[in-house]
Formats: sequence, structure tokens, C-alpha cells
Amino acid sequence: MRGRILLHSTVIAAVLALPALPSATGDPGDGGCAQVRVVTVRGTLEPQSGSLLLTPLGRRIAQESGLRTTVTELEYPASMNPDSSVRGVENLTALLNEAAAGCPDQRLVLLGYSQGGRVIGNTLSARNLLTEQASARIDAIAMFGSPLFNGAEPYNRGSFDPALSGTGSLPLGALADYADRVRDFCNAGDRACQGGDPAAGFGNALSYGHFAYFVNDNRDQAAAFVRERLGR
Repeated sequence: MRGRILLHSTVIAAVLALPALPSATGDPGDGGCAQVRVVTVRGTLEPQSGSLLLTPLGRRIAQESGLRTTVTELEYPASMNPDSSVRGVENLTALLNEAAAGCPDQRLVLLGYSQGGRVIGNTLSARNLLTEQASARIDAIAMFGSPLFNGAEPYNRGSFDPALSGTGSLPLGALADYADRVRDFCNAGDRACQGGDPAAGFGNALSYGHFAYFVNDNRDQAAAFVRERLGR
């Protein structure tokens, strides 16, 4: 119990230390299409509005890009129900396909934490879900603590042990079509992406490594990567 209290205290302190950023909303010009849409897919039990990890990162990307940018928080349960990530994949697929059809020049950035990384990974690895147009519009993807993490992928970043993978890791090369557009962050001690017990479920998220993304430089690396991908 004491360890869990300290863990939550660390996260709270990190969140309070985050810089205040203005809300990022799309310019209604160009038929309502922002130049960039950042889609955040929150982790298990995070609030629908305002992921503690991803919302500040999305706003930062919007501010630093210098482009008309909107930040969209994907609506899905983010619960411990086994159907939660399935719903997430369905909703993310619909959102990306509709965005690409309605705003064909819009650039897409995907951010996912924990279960959100599972949603993104499963959406991108199922090649029959996204239209070619939607797939082509995705410029950058950053995931943190994803249970689909495969320790052998070249786009991985963090303090992870490459001999270890997530509790439901994707096959090597499953995201090969997006390899140059992905950064998959995993930290040592994060049981969700570093060989936890699949039977433990959400219990794997209750590890210090799974909250390290709030206090280390992974978000800075992700923001820099997205800026580079957007040519800013």
C-alpha cells in the first residue's frame, strides 16, 4: 500500500508541474479542416476528457507545430472490460477514415498510453481497417507503455530490456508499414510492456515503470519526433 501511495504521489506531483498550455482547437477555415489533427487515446481508467499524460502532450504539439491544429480525444470506454479496446479500435478506425475522407489534406498524429497504445497498435496492424487514404495521412505515432510492445522493433525508445516484450506483444514487423512514423516508448519496470503476467490484467499497470512517462523525458522525445515528422 505504501508503495502505491508513493507511486500516485509521484504522478500527481508530475502533473502539477506540467506547464499550462492554451486549449488547441482547429481553425474553422478550410471547411472546418485543421491542418493537423492530433488524436489522443487514453489509458485504462483515465478520464474521457483530459488524459493526464496525453492531453498536455497533444496541446504542446499543437502549440509548437505553428500549424492550425485540433486535438481530439478518442471516445471509448478505457475500462477493464475485455471489450473496451475492441470498442476503441472500432471508434479510432471510424474517426481516421472519416477524417481522411472529409479533410483529405489534413495530417494525422496519434498518441496512445497503455490501453490506448493497444487500440492504436491493433488498428494499424489490421491492414483491412483503414482506407489507403487514412493510412497515408498518418504522419506520426507515439505510444507509451503499450502491452503490444515488441522489444525487437527498431522504432522502440526508452530504458526497456530488448529481450522483453509486452503482455500481448505484436509479431515482429506488424507495424512495418508505419515503421518510420512510430516511436514506441517503454521503460524498465513497466510490467505492461516488459513481460508482466497476462493473467494480472490491470495489475501490470500498477508498476512504477508504467508511470515513469510522467516524470522522464519520453514526452519531450515524442514532441520532438512529431515536430520533425511535421517538418517544423
